[in-house]
Order: sequence, then C-alpha cells, then structure tokens
Amino acid sequence: RNQETIGNHRTVALLLGATVLLGGTWSVRGQPDSGPFTDASAAGDGPECTVQVGSGLLKQLGTLTDAPLECSNAWTKLLLGFHYTRKNLTECIEREERTRADQSSNNFCELLLDDVRRQMRQERQRLTGESDQRIQAVQLELNEEKSRSVQLQSNVGAVQQELTRLYRELVLTNVALGDSKHAHQYYQRYKEQKADLPTLNEALIRYVYSKSSHQTERVDFLLDFVRHVDDADQKLAIYRLLKVEMDKRGSEAAPLVMAFDASDAGAADPASPLQKLYLDTATPLIDKWRNELAIGEWRKARDFAQRYPEYYKRCYRMLLTVDATTWKSLNFGKYLLVINTLPRSAFRMEAFEVVFGLLKRYEKDPSLERLKLLAAHADIFEQFIKRKGVGQEAQDRLAKVKDMFKGFKPNADYAYYLKEYQKSKPKTG
Repeated sequence: RNQETIGNHRTVALLLGATVLLGGTWSVRGQPDSGPFTDASAAGDGPECTVQVGSGLLKQLGTLTDAPLECSNAWTKLLLGFHYTRKNLTECIEREERTRADQSSNNFCELLLDDVRRQMRQERQRLTGESDQRIQAVQLELNEEKSRSVQLQSNVGAVQQELTRLYRELVLTNVALGDSKHAHQYYQRYKEQKADLPTLNEALIRYVYSKSSHQTERVDFLLDFVRHVDDADQKLAIYRLLKVEMDKRGSEAAPLVMAFDASDAGAADPASPLQKLYLDTATPLIDKWRNELAIGEWRKARDFAQRYPEYYKRCYRMLLTVDATTWKSLNFGKYLLVINTLPRSAFRMEAFEVVFGLLKRYEKDPSLERLKLLAAHADIFEQFIKRKGVGQEAQDRLAKVKDMFKGFKPNADYAYYLKEYQKSKPKTG
C-alpha cells in the first residue's frame, strides 16, 4: 500500500509538471497569491483547485484538433490531455519497474549460470581426472596386449617355421617313397607357408643322392614328382639342379627321361627354356647311343627299353636310324644284335621295320648276306614267341616280320633266306 501511495504522489507530480510545461498555472485557495489556482470552496468541502488557462495553452490545446478550440471545450480538452499524459506516464513507470525487475531476474540468472558454470568446471575436472586414469589403465592394458601379441606372433612364427620344416620333411619322405600324390599335397602346403621354394628344390636333390644304393630309384621318383608340378618355372628349376648332378655322375637313361618330360612341359612354346633343355640333354645322348648301336653296343638301349618302355617308344626310331654314310660302313651283324635283346615283341617288330626301311632306302639291290642275317634274327624272334607262349598279337607281329622279306628278290621269302643262312652257317660239333 505504501508503494501505491508513492505511485499516486508521483503521478500527481508528473501531471502538475505537465501542466507547467503546457503553460498553465495553479494555486490553492487559502494561500496568498498562490498563482492561477484559487480555492472556490465556501462550505469547507476541502480545497478546490482553479486552473487558469492562458491563450498560449489554448493554442497548444487547439493543435490537438483540426477545428478551432472553443472556450467551452477547453476544460474537456485539458482533462483529456491530462488523461493521456497520466496514461503515458503510468506506462512509463510500469516499464521502468519491469526493467528493474528484469534486471533483478537477470542478476539472479547470472548467479545461477555462474553456479552452473562452476559445477560444470568441477565436473569437467572430475571427468578429466577419471578419463586420464582410465586412459592410463587402457594404455597399460594395451602395452600388455602388445607384449602378449609380440609373444604370440613369435609363437606363431615358431609354429609356422616348424610347420614349414615338417612339410618339407614330408615332401622329401614321400618323394623318396615314390608316393607322388601325398608328396604334392605337402608340397602345396609348403608353398602356402610362403616358404622358400629354391631351398626345397635343393633339399630334394640332396635327399635323392644321399644314398648311392637308392639313387636310381629315387631319381625316378623325383622325376615322377616333378612331372606333376604345375608351375613350369619350378619344373625348370628342379630339372636344372638335377641335370647338374646327373652330369657329375655320367647318368644317361634318367637324363633322357627328364629331357622328354621337359619337352612335354614346354610343348606349347617351341622357344621355351624347357624345349632348350630337352634339346641340350636328349640330342647328345641319342647320338651317342646310336653310334654305340652301330658297333654292337646295345646294353644301354636295351636297359632303357626295359626300365622306361614308354620313353623308349618315343626314341627308338632315332636310335636305330643311321645316315647313308654310316650305313655303308656298318657292321651289319653287330648292328642287328639289339633287335632280339629288346624286352617286348612289339619293340622287336618295330626294330625290324626300321632296319628294313633303311635297307630299301639305301640299297636298290640289297645283298644276300644282309637278308640272310635278317632272316637269322627273324628266326630268333620266332623262337622267342614260341618260348614265351604269348598270345595272338605276338603271332601277328611275327607274321608281319616274315612278310617284310618279300619283294627283294624273285621267288624269295623269309623261308628262302633262312634256309640260305642255315646253309652257310658254320657247323659245330
């Protein structure tokens, strides 16, 4: 209520101030010479204010309307002016009080905000401290994990090395046993370990030649293993290492097998290193064996046909075919010795075919002596067929050989040349 009284007094003061600004005067009756306000109350009803309005105030009041201000309306206009003035002043006071209230509210909010900020700083410090502790703990765990990881990697590395060593030993063992299938399985696992293949290749060569009593057999097993290696570069690498050892020992049969295998592996490219290996290895061996056969040294060819029959089929024509010059100087009897040393009837028949072919090529009128010698060897072939008790296929081969004697001389066949040979054969006993 005190605030309301103070507000009313302030409103009156502002109204009076506005009157003065508008050019009016005021007075209270009962006070001497108090200005334009005089007390008109005669019955003691309280002080009565009289406002004297001058011409200047009237002019100012007149500006409130477009029409000229009459005296009778001056009081009404004045009261209306006071009303609006009071209203404006009241609103101004209210705005001032709200501003002070807002400022007080803002000050309170600032205090709350400062407290929140302080709490946030404390919380951040607490969280930062806890985070640092957690980071340190995690770092310690990471360091321990790294140590365990290093140890684990070391263990894994040791296990991988052991696996690599184990697979290498299994490859070597299975190759030595002639089990190419399992040898290749372990060979693939060895490769999966990213191991050094040249080291394995060298170990294979060393293992094959580690015992002289098993060298021939182990070389054959190694050749069978390499035959099924898919990588042409690895084939070539092993063949080259093997050739070095074979050349040191003067081997001849196994190198020829290796040469044919290399030729098969490089068949798609005549200029490949595998084809070159074939030519470098096979050519001198075949030339050597051919020259030996021409002088009656048939054992290497016979042994090769017996141990490697499939490879003998690939080279027998090259071995038995001599050039014209060699044919003329040939010891024909010694040259024919190889025929009946061959282990199969098919090989013997094929040898007869080669010799008869050369006879027709190099001699227009073959000598009777050579035909008699051929008949003698055909007779040995027939005794071989009878002794072995072989089937019809062997009988057919013998018949083909006998037919080869026809056409050289009129009315002469196998029986004729055999009879002539038996006539000239030295009698014994």
